[in-house]
Amino acid sequence: GDRLGNILALRNKGVNLIAGNGTYIRHGHMYASITGQAMATTVDQVDDDDNSAENDGNTKWIVNIQQSQQQQPQSAYAKASTTICPQVGSVILGRVTRVVRPSYAVVDIIAIVPTEPNNSGQSSTTKQQPYIIPFHEPFAGTLRQNEIKPQSAIELEISDCLRPGDVILARIHALGGEKEYILSTAETELGVVKATCESSGYDLVPVSYKEMECPVTKVKEGRKVAKPRAAA
Repeated sequence: GDRLGNILALRNKGVNLIAGNGTYIRHGHMYASITGQAMATTVDQVDDDDNSAENDGNTKWIVNIQQSQQQQPQSAYAKASTTICPQVGSVILGRVTRVVRPSYAVVDIIAIVPTEPNNSGQSSTTKQQPYIIPFHEPFAGTLRQNEIKPQSAIELEISDCLRPGDVILARIHALGGEKEYILSTAETELGVVKATCESSGYDLVPVSYKEMECPVTKVKEGRKVAKPRAAA
């Protein structure tokens, strides 16, 4: 980094430099480890029991490097993530964390899926948007047994539709208590989009709307499978 000063020369002139954020000292010189504006602030004299090299009566300055907002590093996830809250009607991406038989599953809502425009020649706009927009922190969601396939005449066993670790597409059906969202996977394009075989650890492959198969063991597991979404 850029050299900010000669520590020994400045000390002889009554100035002590102390390395702060974004700076370091090497071979008697202070250097900047990041880009930005150098800021120096004075500090009080150290306590009397400090060593003589520090407690020499000189003015002490802590040198920090202050970065602008444009210079601060930011992960790709943080750049793409959003601080908005899910809304009723939104399609979300979630991860099943717990299945409570026979009534419901607990879901971490991790991203929102932007609404795609109707087939009206606006595909170019859709391509400019990310497929999902992740949240900074997951929101709590609940998927009830009667919201998996509400129109099904057969009473469903929830463990035959989804299991812990599954990644699902769901729609926010309503707001629950204590900042909880009630989810639904009733639509054909909603349901499990990614699941792992419990015996082999391989990703399951959809074979029907209600089953997924391990490509290695050929074992089939029940799931409420999401119909593949049409490409924009």
